[in-house]
Amino acid sequence: MVANGNASGKGVSYTIDLENFSKHLKAFYSHWKENKINFWGGSDAIVIATPPASEDLRYLKSSALNLWLYGLEFPETIMVFMDKQIHFLCGQKKAALLNEAKKSTKDTVGAETVMHIKEKNDAGTALMDDIFQAISKSSGNGSPIVAYIAKEAPEGNLLELWSDKLKTSSLQLADVTTGFSELFAVKNNTEITNIKKAAFLSSSVMKHFVVPKLEKIIDEEKKVTHSSLMEDTEKAVQEPAKVKVKLKADNVDICYPPIFQSGGEFDLRPSASSNEENLYYDSASVIICAVGSRYNS
Repeated sequence: MVANGNASGKGVSYTIDLENFSKHLKAFYSHWKENKINFWGGSDAIVIATPPASEDLRYLKSSALNLWLYGLEFPETIMVFMDKQIHFLCGQKKAALLNEAKKSTKDTVGAETVMHIKEKNDAGTALMDDIFQAISKSSGNGSPIVAYIAKEAPEGNLLELWSDKLKTSSLQLADVTTGFSELFAVKNNTEITNIKKAAFLSSSVMKHFVVPKLEKIIDEEKKVTHSSLMEDTEKAVQEPAKVKVKLKADNVDICYPPIFQSGGEFDLRPSASSNEENLYYDSASVIICAVGSRYNS
């Protein structure tokens, strides 16, 4: 099955959509080569270090690339993309899954797949050294530029060790956060359809759940907290059938916890949260609600 999740290897069988993978890998390499100076820092290698899995809603470029290329996330995995090679540092189960794309990688961009398999109790130091040697050999000028996502702080022992070694190496470093933003900005037909479905779900939640609920609270003069409204609205997003939307519940999620604010104190940042204060309403008051949905990640 093709899944959107993370490759934790806990008894679930996954396969990579090789057609989608090839299209996106080709687009990635083409964008890198065509915009090497403007968006990719003149880099000879691009390093992606994906942090451990988390229950928190996070928008990381590393996770986004995993999903964009492979259809699922590879936590605690280091990927190094070069012209002639792509290196992976990960555990055995993730390596077996990533190997499925080995032939497609070679056929699509002419790059060899090199696996560095880390045993459970191994810190990974020697494997990292092998990757650094490969990076150094990849550049004809002897001083390769390595691109990474500077805004993503390393998490966990593996990524912290990698980050320390990267920053203390003789390699030139370049931040390519903007490069990935540009790469992901262009959507194919499938992605546009997913966005439309997510937008329709958000609209339906607002129309068939949020507005009627707020009207009832106001009409009946109930005392309901912003945080309670947040929880109820989150459940509505995750149960599409209840808001007259024919989408599989397994494929939907929230973009962020729904935000309810009233009483004249407003925070318009996407990171705002619903507090424990009661919803405030009178004839001149304003209630702000923000709802966002995701479909197929």
